[in-house]
Amino acid sequence: MKRIAAVWLALALMLGCVPALAENTGAYYSPTATLLSGLTHNCPNTGIMLPESFDPFQTTYLLTVADWVSRPVFTPVAFDPNAVITVNGKVVKSGQKSQVIPMTDKPQAVTITVSNGGAATTYTIYLQRRPSEKRTKVSAGYINSIYLKGTTWRMDADLVTIQYAGGDYESGNLSTFSNKTTETNVYDYPLNANCIFYYGTKENCYRARNVQEFMSNYLRYGSSLYSIIYIESEIVAVFPYGADY
Repeated sequence: MKRIAAVWLALALMLGCVPALAENTGAYYSPTATLLSGLTHNCPNTGIMLPESFDPFQTTYLLTVADWVSRPVFTPVAFDPNAVITVNGKVVKSGQKSQVIPMTDKPQAVTITVSNGGAATTYTIYLQRRPSEKRTKVSAGYINSIYLKGTTWRMDADLVTIQYAGGDYESGNLSTFSNKTTETNVYDYPLNANCIFYYGTKENCYRARNVQEFMSNYLRYGSSLYSIIYIESEIVAVFPYGADY
């Protein structure tokens, strides 16, 4: 069954290389009158799209997102300013975000149609979640707030992008970071009941006895930039960020 599904998907992607361009109605249209010049989504951190780069003449794509993603949107851009774009039947202005696509655990098809003077091209994005995996991840970010929601402590952080001078983390080379605050890199995660907290500096840090002690001290040492370790979507450790050597 998996092999049949894989063959079906490969065939769908291959067929998508031939655009479903407008029928010839006798009127002249620019070759790009019903094509998109660009298409992006709001899941850059977890979204994996095949083919990876958008091509106006490729009309079928597969987009997989993390299992916790629930509100994906698309931003289509048309070549022709007179073209009308619809996403799942709803009109969207060129360069503007579409409506939220409600996510379920089942794969679904999102259709984006570009119409112009009776002609139309339809793009199809097969959207699905990736299975959940128990993985440990490490991030770094500026802590915006720590607050209690119901009976669960949560942390809101503005994540940064870590770059290493070497090929990977094991290279041992100095790391640097960049920060561009957007809606996509601000994360809000629950703190594990046994989360470990350290404050101070990386070279001289102190372990907090609890979240309240951490909240009272984490801003005292010149920065709110901390390394954050989490398993799936739950933070299990927080400690001062420092470049790795």
